[in-house]
Amino acid sequence: MAINRHPLQAAGAGQNSRMLPDEAVVTYCDALGDRLGWLGGALEAEQTAGRLSLAGCKAAQAFLQEIRATVLVLALKHGRQLLDVEPLPMTIDPTESGMPTFKDFWMLRDDRDHAEEQLRQIPAREQLVEHALDAIYNGRRPVKQQILWLQRAYMERLAATPVVADFRQGEPVKLSAKQGDRLYAVSWTGVIHSLNLFECVTLHFEERGGWHVTGGVAELRDLVDDLAGGRHTLPEMVGLINAAPWIVPRAIERVTVGPYHHHFTENDELVQRAFAAQHEGEPWMLRATIERAATTKAASRSKLDALFGREPMEAGPAVHYRLLLTPLAIKQLLGDADEDGQACTVYGVTKQGDLVC
Repeated sequence: MAINRHPLQAAGAGQNSRMLPDEAVVTYCDALGDRLGWLGGALEAEQTAGRLSLAGCKAAQAFLQEIRATVLVLALKHGRQLLDVEPLPMTIDPTESGMPTFKDFWMLRDDRDHAEEQLRQIPAREQLVEHALDAIYNGRRPVKQQILWLQRAYMERLAATPVVADFRQGEPVKLSAKQGDRLYAVSWTGVIHSLNLFECVTLHFEERGGWHVTGGVAELRDLVDDLAGGRHTLPEMVGLINAAPWIVPRAIERVTVGPYHHHFTENDELVQRAFAAQHEGEPWMLRATIERAATTKAASRSKLDALFGREPMEAGPAVHYRLLLTPLAIKQLLGDADEDGQACTVYGVTKQGDLVC
């Protein structure tokens, strides 16, 4: 999932943080937002190639849009620094992930709790334009109006954005409209705090008997809640989910977003050598991992399993797929392997934002 070559990682130093320069924050957020959008396109290609289910792809793409929207709100929040407003430092994890540290997301959620109150105190856009014109006609720079405009834009966008949460669970979705089909999928998303990476997990299962009638949905939700924050393997997760009554787990997938290497991360010699192939523009790498495990056969069923409507299944080994997004020049250097020479699906991004595999 994360490449553990950095000496801080090897020493078990855990999550580190680095404050971005004020003038770099907005550019960083905008670039990360674009690259998360391209990663969504790469996941669609992985789904077409059969390495990711349609339900898993849709859930992961929706999560990427959520992360992207949150990052763009961060750009609005920190854009006020360019007008010499109060300092708003933003930190990233430079060794484990290259992503914003989660405290920045927590600060967004705190701001969101007070967004409506602040919006009531800020003049409407029309008034801000009128006041700005008055200042200009009187030979003054409309700095105050610019600051208030940015603050209003930030608060309005924040109020309309589902900020990334530590853990969020979706509702079960039926995979087919055909009568008699009982296949469902449920997804949940969250943050791997030890690595500062994002993950989206999708469980495919089959309904048995009176699942909806007997409260199976609630029990499944409780079980998934218990999985939040745990670093379980996919077969272990299937074993835990076997305790839910009236459902039969069929497959489980996990998409991990990151690490993300760029100018502000601690890059080893192999990454730096790959970055040297990028002669125009900023070099970067965005990784993702797809893990899949399917159930193979029914496990031995105890009397209690039969009594409570449980049908435990055995899971096969997990299969891992790794993908890497880079500028096209770095893709041309790497080919179909990462900078370590390990097999990996590498997607090159052209200047127009097209993907080349």
